[in-house]
Amino acid sequence: MNILGIDIGTTSICMVLYDPKKHKIVEMQSVQNAFLSAGNFLQDADEIVKKVEEMLKKWESFSFDAVGISSQMHGIVYVSDSGRAVSPLYTWKNPWGNCTFKNGESFARYLTGRTGYPLYTGYGTVTHFYLQTTGDISGDAVGFVDIGDYLAMRLTGAKNPVVNPSVGASFGGFNNSLGNFDMEVIEKAGVNIGFYPRICTWTEVVGHYHGKKVFTALGDHQASFLAAVEDRKRSIGVNVGTGAQVSVYASDLLDEADFFDRKTGSSIDIRPFPREGYLYTGASLNGGKVYERLALFFQEVCRQFTGITPDIYEKMEQIAAEQKKTSLIACPNLYGAREGKKAGENSGFFGLTEENFHPGDLIRSYVHAMAVELFQLYEIFPEKVKKEKTQIVSSGNGLGKNALLCEEVESVFGRPLRFSPFKEEAAAGAAIFAWENL
Repeated sequence: MNILGIDIGTTSICMVLYDPKKHKIVEMQSVQNAFLSAGNFLQDADEIVKKVEEMLKKWESFSFDAVGISSQMHGIVYVSDSGRAVSPLYTWKNPWGNCTFKNGESFARYLTGRTGYPLYTGYGTVTHFYLQTTGDISGDAVGFVDIGDYLAMRLTGAKNPVVNPSVGASFGGFNNSLGNFDMEVIEKAGVNIGFYPRICTWTEVVGHYHGKKVFTALGDHQASFLAAVEDRKRSIGVNVGTGAQVSVYASDLLDEADFFDRKTGSSIDIRPFPREGYLYTGASLNGGKVYERLALFFQEVCRQFTGITPDIYEKMEQIAAEQKKTSLIACPNLYGAREGKKAGENSGFFGLTEENFHPGDLIRSYVHAMAVELFQLYEIFPEKVKKEKTQIVSSGNGLGKNALLCEEVESVFGRPLRFSPFKEEAAAGAAIFAWENL
């Protein structure tokens, strides 16, 4: 028996065949995902479906018994009553929620103040409210879903928007105690609630693909944690992909109001975990993508000065490996912060001197700052959920392929770093989720 796992990420789409008896991936393939154009953070939902269909065609000779899907979170795509996309995918990186709404408040800050829920730009509720206000929702739209559940609709022919709690909570305005959107509060804030998807149980089947059950999409963060972390009681999960998260599992739901500062908008996410429990999560917009930008800078320098483009990541690792410590302080805030801090605000290198003005110092300070940000997010977790955490478990290519960042995470957290048993944790987690639901 094999289970098909599909992960729709921001930068790539991955597909795996998972053997539950051996608890291993037996086949894997991936393709690039892309934005429609630079700077708009929109993606073509139907093009994503087309890419998945092409990947499935390559595996026509492989058999599987169910389909699990992992989805990038927060973003939304509007669908018609026939279950077809009538908008692009507005991803989690969408910045429109930081635009001014009225009285100097952004759309995100306005909704946060009116609902009492932490709502950031890129969250489905904020994007929906912005599009509602600007009149840019298609007249053919009857609802919205995440890209993973849109894929499930297309694979099965389902027409009604349905999501499970892991994705629903990522849209914002979700009450974990109720296990559903707080519709009364959201509507009172002025949001049209008629477009929200139905929240289903963890085990609900969307439909069938060639006779095989297709389950609702699991948020990619929960999927990665499910696959990577075997000892939930003692582990801190650190996931670095395009963005980055640090999280711990707890069976108890603590009062969410205790971890939300309404003045600054800063908060801890409490994300529903499959079947029971929650992931207490600190999230950063500045994950593996910011290190990629540093690499592209050095690559550009080499190309412009020499005409040669070297294997830049390997060279950066070699250079910084010789520079274990530096007095240079980096703030790689290239993509802003969820609380509304603009991209590039307070970003840069500080304390530059003659002694530390070297490539090794630049690289080392950069990865150190990335690790420090994750640790600072972890530090504000409630003490109750931080107890007995003795190890870090890595997931995501942004950490697994970056030995320098691994070094810094171990050093800053003061705990050993363990690696996930899977290379593509989100796709593997989607397959495991489907297997557990059969």
